[in-house]
Order: sequence, then C-alpha cells, then structure tokens
Amino acid sequence: MPFTIRPFRRFPSMAFVVCLLSLSSLVGAESLWSGTWVLREPPQGGRLTMTVEEVGSGWKLTYKLVGPAAPGTIVSTVLTPLDGKDVPVLVEGKPSGQTMGIKKIDSRHTVGVVKFQGKEMGISKGELSPNGKVLKVETDYADSNPIRKEIQYWDRQ
Repeated sequence: MPFTIRPFRRFPSMAFVVCLLSLSSLVGAESLWSGTWVLREPPQGGRLTMTVEEVGSGWKLTYKLVGPAAPGTIVSTVLTPLDGKDVPVLVEGKPSGQTMGIKKIDSRHTVGVVKFQGKEMGISKGELSPNGKVLKVETDYADSNPIRKEIQYWDRQ
C-alpha cells in the first residue's frame, strides 16, 4: 500500500503499525523488539512485515507491503524517539503527508497518534505479550462516525 491519500483510505490500519513496534526501549527489553514482525491478517492478497531497529533511545521502523493493489514492494519508514512528538512517515524515502506521535508508556505499552495532513486519523494502544512473541494493537479511528475500533495481532518472525 502506498502511503498516500487514496491508499491510506484502502489500508488505514497500516499507518498504525508503527505504534505496535515502539512499545519499549528499556534496557534488557531491546532484544524482544528488534527483528521482523508479520501481520496475522494482512490486506487481502498481500503481506505486511515490520522490521524494528534500535536507534539511540528510539526506533527505526521499516514496513514492507506486497499486495495486489501495489506493484512490487512498497517500503515505508518512521524514525521515532518514542517521546510522543509527531515524526513524518516516509514512503520510498519521501514524505507521505502522514505523521506519527508515539509515546512509550512502560516496558510493554505505547500510545500513538496518527495524523494525515495534520488531521488526527486515529489513536492506537500497543501491547507486547510477556514472552515478546506477539504484538497486539487496538486502534480507534477518529475519521469515522461512529468511531471504529480495530484489533490487530503481529507475530515475531
């Protein structure tokens, strides 16, 4: 899914993936987060993976989407300091109009706000399983009336 206005509407949950992966950067927990994660129920006919790399006290998140609506693989990246400040979502290295503000709550939880062209699109709450093998993200989409909720699960690859 390209991270542009129209594709964002097709796969809105992809924008919230960042929130899943930035749940903790505490000493000793980094090994649980680093690596590749796979969405259990990807977009129809597609595959979505996320790779987490530690960068200082934050994360570099790299998403790779392969699907019927997108030729080849679409790569998106986010570099977040995990302090809640908005940072740009880059698609193929270019700004997409999306930003994410991810804040670490504790060693297993985060809250993230996704905006598109400055408008809040949704809020995600992420939780890492105690064994570090499953990420659960609950997203409330602010751009729908009534507010729509989605729960996603990601598995460590």
